[in-house]
Formats: sequence, C-alpha cells, structure tokens
Amino acid sequence: MKKILVLLMIICLCACHKEPTMEEKLAEVGYSEQDIAFIMSLDQNKQEKFLEGLDERSLRFMKLEGCIDDNLDAYLKYDGQFDDDKVVELVNRGILNDGSLSSLKELYSSDYYLEKNEDLYLQYLDQYDSVRSMIEIVNTRRYKELFSDIVLNDVSKNYLMLVNKYYSLPSDYEPDDLVEVPSEYGRGRVRQVPFEAFVKLHDDALEAGYDIRIVSAYRSYDYQQGLYEKYLQVDPQEVVDTYSARPGLSEHQTGLCMDVSLPGLSIDDFYLTDASVWLAENCHRYGFIIRFPRYKDNITGYQWESWHIRYLGVEAATDVYERGITFDEYYACFVED
Repeated sequence: MKKILVLLMIICLCACHKEPTMEEKLAEVGYSEQDIAFIMSLDQNKQEKFLEGLDERSLRFMKLEGCIDDNLDAYLKYDGQFDDDKVVELVNRGILNDGSLSSLKELYSSDYYLEKNEDLYLQYLDQYDSVRSMIEIVNTRRYKELFSDIVLNDVSKNYLMLVNKYYSLPSDYEPDDLVEVPSEYGRGRVRQVPFEAFVKLHDDALEAGYDIRIVSAYRSYDYQQGLYEKYLQVDPQEVVDTYSARPGLSEHQTGLCMDVSLPGLSIDDFYLTDASVWLAENCHRYGFIIRFPRYKDNITGYQWESWHIRYLGVEAATDVYERGITFDEYYACFVED
C-alpha cells in the first residue's frame, strides 16, 4: 500500500511540473497571441530561435513577404534606414550595403524621385558623378541615345507640352491661335496668350531701358526642315544638333517660344548685354523661362541660348525658375503622367 502511495505522489509531482508548451514559452517571453500564432506557423527550428534571443525586430522582418532567413542579419543591420519592405527588397537584390547606403538615402529622399524609374535609378546609381546627376539623366531619358525611341508629344498639355530630342510633333501640327507680331514688338507669329504675356514683358523691360523684341517665333515643320538642312551645309550633323532642332522636334513649331534680342543686335551677342541678365532674372514673372540654360546642355541637348524663351504660364515658369531646373526635368516630375 505504501509503495502505491509513493507512486501516486510521483505521478502527481510529474503532472504538476510538466514541460510548458512552445506557446506558453513564447507567451512568457512576451509575444502577443497574434505573434505566437505566426511563430507557430514556422518550422520548429525557427520557433526555437525565437526562444534563443530573436527579438521583435526579427519578427517584423520574418513576417514580410520575401524575407530570406539567411539575410536576416543584413535586414537588422539596416533596420530603420528605409521602410522594412524596402530594406528586404534592396538586401535581397544585393544593392543595399555600406558602400551604397548614402547614395540610396539621397535617392529616396530626392524631390525628383519617380517611383516608375526606380529600377533605372538603381541600374545607373554608380555611373554618374552624383546621385542628383543620375536622377536628372534618368528622368529626362538622357540615358538613351539622342533621337532614339522618340514618342509623339501630348499636345493636350497645351502650354506645358514638351518638345525635345525624345518628344516630337506631327509634321502637320500648327496652333490655331497664332497672331501676327506688330512691328514694335518684333516680327513673326506666336500664340495669343504667350504674345499677350510678351507684351507685358516688353513694356516692363522698356521701362528698365531694354527694348527686347521677338526675332523668331513660330516655325512650321517644313520651314524648320529647310533651316536644318541649311545648317548641315555648314557644320557636321553632330554639331548642328547642338544648336538647331531637327524638323518635328523644334519648340518653335509649338508657337510657345521666341528668340529675342535688341534692335540691330545679333542673337548670338545677346548674352553680352544687360538686357539678357534682366530677361533671365525676370521672364518667369510673365510666364516664360530661359529654355536652354547655361551648363544644362547635358540635359536639354542644346547649348546655352540666352535669347530663347519659352512660355509655360506664370505658376509653372516661376516653379522652374525657383527650383533651378530645366523644363525637361520639370515635365518629367510634375507634368507627365
């Protein structure tokens, strides 16, 4: 009888001190019911790891789609540098490391970052002098060979349409609101609203002592073709392409731009005048920009033209001016769908 009682006591003691379940162990560590449910869906080896020291940071990453166990240390190393999903993506692709961290942080914090271009940014991340330069090149399609992959311009953008070496106009495009420029303002034809804006610019410039006039405005496709072919008789095509647009790729066909100068002065010498300084500093107030700024030929594809102004409207022109960017960049970031 005594032996039976001892046996029963042993059985009771064993029952009272039974090994806690994995769920109970995880609860003791402090995991929530939701986290425990997730951990229990993993294999036993991973479950044990959470008892051996894996913390809630590890759990965050392990819950993410695409998490690779072997990369967990790398995820934790760069935890907080980007969103968790982005850390996992960049680590898995072998892009995120100590050498690239600074560039990637600059990329993702840029005002000109476009999600649709992310793969291209990452592809060209180390191929330019700076992250900013790389973003400019990618956004404006300059990583492509000039005149390649030309797409038809979206004329519905009206004053914000883009025409350059990648965006063309149909050969028969002609604005239906062109007006003749009176002689006191120069010569040629230009669209109605830009002309009205130019009149205000001209009158204010005149008060400042500068008689700025229109030298050339709207040009048809055929006219531009003849002009381009004329230049080809003088210079090689690669040189001509730095100062003259090919037919269908000229802003002049939009009726929104003007070449300006002072009476009796060649446009080539306009940059030497105080009038050119006044124009550069003030034309945005009337809705215009210097379309091909100095030191931006790597973006615009054209050499500096101090005399070439383009109408965008006051709001957009002021934004371009204050940001210090080209219209090509502005279009990519704030106009193009």
